[in-house]
Amino acid sequence: MMPAKILVTGATGFIGSRLCELLSLEYRLPYRALVRDFSRAVRIARLDTELVAGDMLDADSLARAVEGCDAVVNLAHGDDESARTQVTQLIEACTRAGVRRFVHVSSMAVHGPSPKLDVLTEATAPIQRWNEAYSDAKAASEAVVVAAGKRGALETVVLRPTIVYGPYSFFVTPIVQDARAGRISLIDGGRGICNAVYVDDVCEAIMAALERDDAVGAAFLINGDTRMTWGDFITTFAGMVEGEKTVHDHALEDIAAYWKSKQPNARDSIKAAIRLAASPAFHAQLGTIPSLGQLIRGTKELVARRISPEQKLKIKSRLQNRGPAIHADDHPPVRMPSEGRVVREAYRSWVSNDLARTRLGWVPAHSFALGARRTGEWMRFARIV
Repeated sequence: MMPAKILVTGATGFIGSRLCELLSLEYRLPYRALVRDFSRAVRIARLDTELVAGDMLDADSLARAVEGCDAVVNLAHGDDESARTQVTQLIEACTRAGVRRFVHVSSMAVHGPSPKLDVLTEATAPIQRWNEAYSDAKAASEAVVVAAGKRGALETVVLRPTIVYGPYSFFVTPIVQDARAGRISLIDGGRGICNAVYVDDVCEAIMAALERDDAVGAAFLINGDTRMTWGDFITTFAGMVEGEKTVHDHALEDIAAYWKSKQPNARDSIKAAIRLAASPAFHAQLGTIPSLGQLIRGTKELVARRISPEQKLKIKSRLQNRGPAIHADDHPPVRMPSEGRVVREAYRSWVSNDLARTRLGWVPAHSFALGARRTGEWMRFARIV
C-alpha cells in the first residue's frame, strides 16, 4: 500500500533531490522534505513541495518533521561519527509519531571495502566491523534500523545501492575534469569491477520498498544489470570530452606506498583546518553563538544565491576523490588517487540484484549505455562538457 504522506530526509543530497523531483513531477505523491541547510535546497526549492527545517541531531525538529507522515525515506548521512545517533533519534521520532513504513537507504559499503567473493549477495556477504570509517558507520546505522524492525516498532526496509551515478553525480564530474585537462586516470589498469546503478533506478527501488509488503524486514542490494569495469565507466565519460588524452595508470602498489610514506606536515594541518572550518558540524557548533550564527547564515544565503547547483557540484567534486598533485615532465599535473577512490576502483566482486528482482519486484530500467547517455545530455546542458 502506497503511503499517504512521506518524509524524505537527506532531501538536498544527490539521490534525495532526484527522489523529490520524481515525487513531485512523476509519482505525484504528497511528501515533506527535511532540510538542514536551505542554501543546499536549490534543486528542490522550485518544486511544489513542503520544506521543513530540521536537523537529524535535534529531536524536537525531527518530531515536527514526522508529524502527519506514515512513511519515511531516510537518505541522510552526516559525518561518520554521528551517523548512528542520527538514525536512532529519527527511529524514536517515527515510533512516537506512529509512522508505519521506514525505508533506510544504506550502501553496499556495509559489506566492506574488499569482500573475498566473485559474486556478492545479501546471503553470502558478511556485515561486520571493517575498520573503515564509512563502511562501519553505514553498518552501525543499518543495525539500528534492523533492530527497530525486529522489535515491531516500524515496518523497515533496507536498500543497499552500489555506485549511484547520473546527473549531479560526483563520481562523474572528476572524470570529465581530468578529460578536459587531457588525461584519463585509471587504477590498476581500470580492471576493478564497477557496480553502477542509475539514480532513477534507485528511486524506483525506494518506491517499491514503500509499497511492497513482502519487502518488510529485508535488505536489498540495488545494482544495475550492466557488468563492466572501472575502465569502462571512466573511459565512457572521458570520451564525452573532445580531444586527445593521455592515460595515467596508477599501480595499486605505488598508491599504497605513496600514502604509507606520506607524513603529516604544516600544509596538511592547514588543509585539515580548512576542512574543519567547512564542515557542517563545525558550522552547527559556531551557530550556537548568536552573533556568529547570524553571520554564518547570512554568508551562506549570500553565496547560495550566487552559485548554481552545477557550480556547487564542480566545487564538491574537486574537494572529493582527490589526492595531492604529482608533477611529471611534459604532462599536466597528475593527482595521486585518494584512498577512498582506491577502495571503490579496486573492487573485485560483482553485486547481484537477484533478491531485489524476486522479492522487491524491482528491475533496473537503465542499462549503462542509456544511463550514460542521459548523464551526458545533462552535462552538455550544464556546460560541463
